[in-house]
Amino acid sequence: MQDVLLLVTMAVTFAFGWFLMGKLDCFFESNRHMQELLLSSGENTLRLGFCNPTVADSITNVLEQYSKLYPDISVHIFCGSEEELLKGLSAGKFNVIFLSENAEIPAHMHYNSKMVSLNYTPVVMKYGGLPIEPIANGHITQKVLWIGEIASTFAICFIKCLEDHFAVPTLGK
Repeated sequence: MQDVLLLVTMAVTFAFGWFLMGKLDCFFESNRHMQELLLSSGENTLRLGFCNPTVADSITNVLEQYSKLYPDISVHIFCGSEEELLKGLSAGKFNVIFLSENAEIPAHMHYNSKMVSLNYTPVVMKYGGLPIEPIANGHITQKVLWIGEIASTFAICFIKCLEDHFAVPTLGK
């Protein structure tokens, strides 16, 4: 009798766990879908992409000026490879991306571009709190790219804030 009771208890526990995991999977999938929609729509979001995260701190003054002009706009900073950033810019996932000065841009891509000279700064790891110190000191030239036809007004304002802080020539196609 004890074996039957133990077997029934284990079956009920398994069924309840199966039910909970199904609900958890639905929640995660719904949350992932909602995050993708928010990332793609981004009506009140400025999405910046960097291929080198050690230069992101160089634009803090620009972001401070920008946040004063647009206090209701949230800023999201992403880091990835040049290919990922270019694909994301073409797909509208990013408003502005920062690439190395010698990055190759596909010939079919129509974009606006500026050059900025940014500083290397340490980056602190999220887990562990360890700083990642750049080997090189000084400045690094970066290409700033955005697609003019689909750029939002607050993305254009970000570019204007960049121009205020950096004397930048236009390279655009």
